[in-house]
Amino acid sequence: MVDARDVAEAAATRAAAPLLAKVGCIGAALAVVGMLSLGIVTILSAGAANKAVNAKNKGSGCESPGLPDLSDLGRVPPGILAQQIHHAKIIDKVAQERGLPGRGSRVALMTALQESGLMNIDHGDRDSIGLFQQRPSQGWGTHAEIMDPARSSNLFYGGNPGRPPGLVDISGWNLMLPGNAAQAVQRSGHPELYATRHGQAEQIARKAGINLDRLGTATGDAPDWLPDPSTGPMPDQCTPGGGPAGAPFHDAASDWPAEVKNRRSTAEAIEWAKGQPALNEKRWWQRCLEFSARVHGWNAAGVGSAITHYHVMPEHMKHPGSRDVPPGALMYWETGNIHGHVSVYLGDGLIISNDVYRPGYVDVMPASDVESKWGARYVGWAPPYFPKGS
Repeated sequence: MVDARDVAEAAATRAAAPLLAKVGCIGAALAVVGMLSLGIVTILSAGAANKAVNAKNKGSGCESPGLPDLSDLGRVPPGILAQQIHHAKIIDKVAQERGLPGRGSRVALMTALQESGLMNIDHGDRDSIGLFQQRPSQGWGTHAEIMDPARSSNLFYGGNPGRPPGLVDISGWNLMLPGNAAQAVQRSGHPELYATRHGQAEQIARKAGINLDRLGTATGDAPDWLPDPSTGPMPDQCTPGGGPAGAPFHDAASDWPAEVKNRRSTAEAIEWAKGQPALNEKRWWQRCLEFSARVHGWNAAGVGSAITHYHVMPEHMKHPGSRDVPPGALMYWETGNIHGHVSVYLGDGLIISNDVYRPGYVDVMPASDVESKWGARYVGWAPPYFPKGS
């Protein structure tokens, strides 16, 4: 596994391909593979290399200042891209077989993109090899095991007695930022660089047909909300108190409780929301609760996450599983992570929601698409109540 200590000393080969080993420096041959796999066509200067190595992930975005923009997969040679997609599918298949959520696949893809360019290379720093640059000398496995993409993915996900700890062995990994979770497994000298692969991982996932918001658990065990099949229906067959998952939603009367007071009327909120997709602003990545508050005239909801907002909602305002939803209501979803998702119902079975169609953007869509396209579990709706709104 790679480390960036010597990047500044060898900028010509390493600045363009930060396939960073945990210890030591990477050879020129690996750098060339990294350049191809990441579609880089120019070599950065030594000054840019120093800036890349020392950059920290500051601000609201996922990219680290000073690093090249590697988000355009159109610059990746078709043959390399085909291999990356092939490996991504294997990584995700292993995660699904283990019952891990799409978030686990996201962490693994970001890690493999950083370590090897998502290429199954048979060389690297010291004895590092494979997608994740695992080292036989450190107990990860034999050369043959690590060079098997499915087996190396299983090793990365962890739960392998006698081997180094993998993802499921890291307590609370699913509550961490993906880049931090990758670092907890890999223990790189430059942990901030995993986060720079966030955008690439999403693009690869889309091309590979991978749902990074798929439900699952941190351990791969059955989710707490999943009922025993002998005692009740499965969540993908029926939602609590409502119709089958993926069924259409219908309008209901919107007589909010007296304590529901917003800065926009319901009609004004819906009109404002419908105008947002045309702005084509990529600013709402994982900011569903903030956007929902903005729809109703607030700058912020005053609560940390969508699911937290639902949990602190007064009980008499909650409508678990109901698919008869008043326009302007907040609709909540379980997505397999601690944050969940919230959307604003516009009426006629439609919602406005961020990230479902286009990460970072908002779109108007059938409410049922959150289930059918994301695999999320519908929790229920509540009035647009923001008692801590600001």
